[in-house]
Amino acid sequence: MINKNLFIGVRPVHLFLIILILSGCAQHRPVTNPLLDKKALFYANYAQSYNEHFTASKGTGWVKFTLGTKTDKFRIAWIAASPNKIRITLLMAGHPVETIVASGKKITIISHTGEHSQYSVTAKNPSLDGYIKVPIKLSEMISILLGHLPVKPFDNAYFSPHDPSFTSISLEKNWKGTTQTLHFDDQGKIDRINSTGFSGKQLYEVIITQYKTYDFGEVPEKIEITDKNNKKLLLHITNFQPNPPIKASVFRLTEPG
Repeated sequence: MINKNLFIGVRPVHLFLIILILSGCAQHRPVTNPLLDKKALFYANYAQSYNEHFTASKGTGWVKFTLGTKTDKFRIAWIAASPNKIRITLLMAGHPVETIVASGKKITIISHTGEHSQYSVTAKNPSLDGYIKVPIKLSEMISILLGHLPVKPFDNAYFSPHDPSFTSISLEKNWKGTTQTLHFDDQGKIDRINSTGFSGKQLYEVIITQYKTYDFGEVPEKIEITDKNNKKLLLHITNFQPNPPIKASVFRLTEPG
């Protein structure tokens, strides 16, 4: 209930602006079937908890960055721990090119080719737009490398009324509207996650084109991340080890080289 005392002394024009702001922030959730909402919530919780028992990982793969007509491809090797610790090295022709280390408090980047000097940025969970040109958060990228699905926290889940096939689930945060849309393929696996900003415009889309089955379970193997400007990151995981023993020193980079 709104406290009317808050508006005592407020001029009518200011009150009108306040009402506009509040109505603009309020959710415009469509009317949906409560029984279907329960089913949507079940699937959304399943997606959010996918492989959550993997709290660390070690692996190798390939990554390709596409920006306009320019494409760069690297071999990668990483060690990661939830939620925001990682050490990842990009290699070309077997030689290290860049190493990025996130300790949970700062990110340190070093060039092995002399392209730039070593530098650090104090940040726990920054956007990686300045590093990989796609506006995905560090924790979301790490979740992908942990074999998770990068599903953000949500308050509401419901089947998209614009999808009569019931293969798309909209996730919402209170007062923010839709934050993500999950899409399931004909086998019941998530093959696409669309993330939107506060204004409702698309930030980026994660497309999973292939999963791989190991003795310990199944993880996304081929992933494409595309932003609204068609900048792309293609990730192909070729080897994946869940919950390996990791020394804390792995996430500290104190010397160049």
